[in-house]
Amino acid sequence: MNDPKRRPARPAAGASHASAPNPGSGTARKKKSRAGLVWGVIWRLVVVLLSIAVIFSSVVAVMMSMYVVKVTANDSSLLNLDNLKLSYSSTIYSTNPTTGATEPYQRLVDNADRIWVDGNKIPDNLKNAFIAVEDKTFLTNNGVNYKRTVSAAANLVLSKLTGGKIKLYDTEQGASTITQQLIKNITGDDDHDALRKVREIFRAISLNGRYSKDTILEAYLNTVGFVGNTCGVQACSYNLFDKDVSQLTLAQCATVAAITNNPTKYNPRTEPDNNLQRRNLILDLMLEQGYISQADHDAAVAEALTLVDPTAKQNTAKVGNNSYFTDMVIDQVISDLVSKGVCATRNEASALLYNGGLAIYATVDTNLQSIMEDVMSKEPGNYYPDRTVDYTDANGNTTKLNVQGAMITIDYTGAIRGVVGGVGTKTEDRSLNRATDSVRQTGSTMKPIGAYSLGIDYDYINYSTPFMDSAFKQIDKDGKQVDWPRNYSNTYTDKNMLVCDALANSINTVAVRAGNLVGPDALFDFMTNTLGITSLVEDDGAGHTDLDLGPLVLGSMTKGVSLAEMAHAYMMFGDGGTVTPLHCYTTVENIQTGEVLLDNTLLPTTRAIGEDTAMIMNKLLRNVMTEGTARSTKSSTIDGMETIGKTGTTSDDKDHWFIGLTPYYVTATWMGYDQPIELPWKGSQYSLHPPTLAWKDVMTRVQENYEFKAFPTAPTGTVVTAEYCTESGGLANPSCPSKKTGYYKKDKLPDPCTIHVG
Repeated sequence: MNDPKRRPARPAAGASHASAPNPGSGTARKKKSRAGLVWGVIWRLVVVLLSIAVIFSSVVAVMMSMYVVKVTANDSSLLNLDNLKLSYSSTIYSTNPTTGATEPYQRLVDNADRIWVDGNKIPDNLKNAFIAVEDKTFLTNNGVNYKRTVSAAANLVLSKLTGGKIKLYDTEQGASTITQQLIKNITGDDDHDALRKVREIFRAISLNGRYSKDTILEAYLNTVGFVGNTCGVQACSYNLFDKDVSQLTLAQCATVAAITNNPTKYNPRTEPDNNLQRRNLILDLMLEQGYISQADHDAAVAEALTLVDPTAKQNTAKVGNNSYFTDMVIDQVISDLVSKGVCATRNEASALLYNGGLAIYATVDTNLQSIMEDVMSKEPGNYYPDRTVDYTDANGNTTKLNVQGAMITIDYTGAIRGVVGGVGTKTEDRSLNRATDSVRQTGSTMKPIGAYSLGIDYDYINYSTPFMDSAFKQIDKDGKQVDWPRNYSNTYTDKNMLVCDALANSINTVAVRAGNLVGPDALFDFMTNTLGITSLVEDDGAGHTDLDLGPLVLGSMTKGVSLAEMAHAYMMFGDGGTVTPLHCYTTVENIQTGEVLLDNTLLPTTRAIGEDTAMIMNKLLRNVMTEGTARSTKSSTIDGMETIGKTGTTSDDKDHWFIGLTPYYVTATWMGYDQPIELPWKGSQYSLHPPTLAWKDVMTRVQENYEFKAFPTAPTGTVVTAEYCTESGGLANPSCPSKKTGYYKKDKLPDPCTIHVG
């Protein structure tokens, strides 16, 4: 009997059960179910991983975006191509003397190695040469060549792995486009970190969207580096061919374009064969890309590489063509950038000056400067005679020296308005400026600023005080006792001479006696601490000192004084007794940020002498022009305005000076040899005094049509006029045979004349 609970017997192995619907279906379903579970798990894992990847990518993208935004935050100003010309070159500005408008005076270039040239002056052949070899898709790409970027990256990886044996992409063009190279030139971002190329790509795309291709190419060609510190195609053209970039031939254009890939390897001066090979390659590329014809190509390839001899350049040396004023501004700004703590060293300050995009607002009066240059550059023999002498130095070397001269003009605010540092045409930039850089013995121009002005200020002397015109003492000279001081005439009157007459005629004996009343200590302190003369020597440790009457009264000092410092000292006689520091610029500003780096607008004014003393000294110096040593020049008035001044001549006629004042200007002029040797002539030419004539010419021309102006006077009642006896210097009485009008402090009138009693 069949047991209903008994399970069917398992078929024998290999038995056929055709009638069975699907004897293995249960197992298959189980396997399929397990497989489904596995794939489900895998799929879910893939989805999770993809989600994580998306999240990670999003985070990376956000972080990258934040990074790009951060590192390019200042790109709108940093990569401002409109201001690129200014940001790479500093500009000196002047004030138009007629309109008062601020105008560019001179753009500074660093040793003629960075000279901006407008794009329309760059020949097409030069532009196309760079495009052909550096970035053939420049005109159509968006600032980045992605194919070259990827290929360059692959090349780099394979080169590292295979030791340079395998390359996927071989081209004369690198990965960076012209736009990317421009960005590197501007930003200086040449770091080797992994994100530099990312920064560069984003910046290139942005720059390409903001500027035209012409603007980008112009900027690139003006910033691309060449050999040494030469920067830009204009400077390169001058350095190699001594001509403007607009004059380059096709072959020369290719020569210039060949350098930048590797300036050392392709330097045409040191590696001419390498440069020629790359030059001809560039010409091939230009032909291939349709920029030139076959005939032009063949002619350029056949052209020899001909470079100008650096010592024979005619144009490059004059690229800067600085005036003496510009040179002075450059030197002063560099010094002030260091002294004010803006820069740590002069090298750093120089780099900032030339490449930092500074706006320097100079005090130059362009009309006055031009007139001074014209007068001082006239052919020798006009004012400054053409007298060449042989000079033998201590080592036995002989050189030829010609008569030199210099001139500096300031106004009563301390602003330097014009400067010329030599006679003749200026041929070098930043050459010797004899008005500011040289110190010379000053001769009689020293007398007014110490002995006479302090004598009156301290009430030791007055306008007509009498002093004996005789030797003050004897000194040892060459083993003999000789009278000192000697007058220029080598004679003494051995009579009393009045201060007014002695100053007008530059009598040494009277000046020394007046200075002795003041004393060397007081004179030295006044000249150094009040007037700011920096070259006087108190004790140099070698037995030399200027703390004596000879140096401080007669100008026979150890070193000398510059024209600039003498003009500054004389300022007090035309400005009521005050002095203000000299300056050749008002402010120096950073063009990009607007920051004022240096400021001379609030310089202190110092009272040197009283207003009453200044007025009396002004009248005494007036006598020099009317009846004294400068009377022969007939320059007592210029354009209807009074002038005052003082001549000066050192021992043995080594230096001739004149310091002249008008109500507008103080001018110091000098004539001599660069080495202190005797001027080899006397007579009519000397008697007319060349420095004084040059000053008169300049002032006559510059003050033409100026509004009338008078010198300042002391407050009413503090200075009075009175007649004095020309013999005794005392107040004149009816018995005095000769009388003149003098100027005195109200409470310091001279005593009545005692030698003429009626």
